[in-house]
Parts: sequence; structure tokens; C-alpha cells
Amino acid sequence: MIKRAFFLLLCPFVYACQSKEELKSEQYFAEGYQLFTTHCANCHQADGKGMSNLYPPISGSNIIAGKAQLACIIRNGMQGTISVNGKPFNRPMPANPRLKDLEIAEIITYVNMKWGKDSLYTPVDQVTTALAACKPY
Repeated sequence: MIKRAFFLLLCPFVYACQSKEELKSEQYFAEGYQLFTTHCANCHQADGKGMSNLYPPISGSNIIAGKAQLACIIRNGMQGTISVNGKPFNRPMPANPRLKDLEIAEIITYVNMKWGKDSLYTPVDQVTTALAACKPY
């Protein structure tokens, strides 16, 4: 009982000590999770491992490290054969033109924090810049 009361007293101070970047990272991660579940998990699966020979994995993929390329793929979709972890995949990925730049930033944040090496969020202005320079696939 004493430990629980002590914990409850400390909670506000723990959150107050987080930096703005850490708080924003948590927010982007949580929102990105919801968006990934809605728009991406059907093919790439909740665990990021893809679907056998149909859809490529995100987990362990080097594609997620290229945030500008990933933003373009999410927004514009993709056609043709790609190689992920040495395995070819040739299923079209549909475009998501209705996703806002912020939502794409949140998905990229979630994916890179979950299966990549990031610990902080991907800024929306980075995504906006990347999307302005996208080349069609």
C-alpha cells in the first residue's frame, strides 16, 4: 500500500521530467500505432512480418530507414518488384493520398521506433519536405 501511494505521488513528477521530444515521440508512436493498424497491418501484419510471399515484412527491412522514400511510398503507393531482405515481392501497394503529412510522420515514427533504430519521432516538416520531392513510382 505504501509503495502504491509513493508511486502515485511520483507519477506527475516523472511525466513532468520528460522532454518535449520524448512526449511528442510517445504521442506520435501511439497515433502511429492506430494509423498503422488501420492502413498497413492488413498486409504487413501487426507484427510487421508481412504475409508469406505476398506482402513484404517491415520488421527487419532496410526500407524503413529511408524516411523520405518511406513517406513517398506511403503517400503514392508502389508498383513493380522490390527486394526486401533478399526476397523479391511483386504486389502493388495502394496509394494513401488522403493521409495528412502528420499522419504519415506518425506512421513512420511508429514503424521506426517499433522495428527500426529510432527512439525519437519523425518531424512532420521532414515528411512534408520529402513528399514535395517525391518521384512517382
